[in-house]
Amino acid sequence: MQKEASWWGSSGIYHDVTLRRRTDQALREALAEKESLLKEIHHRVKNNLQVITSFLRLDAGRSQEPAVRLVLAEMQGRVVSMSVLHETLYRTGTFGRVDLVGYLKELAQQFFRAHAPAAPSARLSLDLSPVEVGIDKGIPCGLILHELISNSFKHAFVEGREGELRVVLRQQENGEILLQVNDTGPGLPPDFETRRVHSLGMQLVSDLARQIGGRLDIGPGPGARFEIRFASGTGEQARPGKR
Repeated sequence: MQKEASWWGSSGIYHDVTLRRRTDQALREALAEKESLLKEIHHRVKNNLQVITSFLRLDAGRSQEPAVRLVLAEMQGRVVSMSVLHETLYRTGTFGRVDLVGYLKELAQQFFRAHAPAAPSARLSLDLSPVEVGIDKGIPCGLILHELISNSFKHAFVEGREGELRVVLRQQENGEILLQVNDTGPGLPPDFETRRVHSLGMQLVSDLARQIGGRLDIGPGPGARFEIRFASGTGEQARPGKR
């Protein structure tokens, strides 16, 4: 009886281990399938956004109206902001968090190259510390960056004026994330606050800052300085990003 009990005990342990291994394997396969589907979704979204970008570029090329071309170019930049994020997630395979350094660096360089022909003497300076955020805050950050860079080229580097555009990203001691864009242009006009009300770009920046639970501060000269401070997530500290 003792040998029989021992055999049944060993058999039960073997059954439990086998069941556990099968369960673990099934979970790994389900996780791999989910990651594959997410990757495919981001890839398709990126492709669709690139198609929209192409349409906007073609429409801008056909238009004879400078104002229309400008609006279409700004729309194109906003779509590119979202497209690059989905490309970043697809390439890295990390879907829960966004490496804000890599994302904003790529965006800043793309936008700067797009505007460079009109201001060949302008320089881009990047001071970016590793930070990760959720995708719900990554996209607004990219859109904010686009609007502020476009604003600098419209007002700071007109007529080929020489100067520097600086983008700063860092985590503050209190856990907040600071995103700053400043330039060495002539600074904000005296009636900036009045103009701001009627500026779609500045309205977008203000709305997007509120969307991520942040605040927008506009600093005095020299030049123009825009700062957005926000928490990386609800009740959590910002985490260093992966390079």
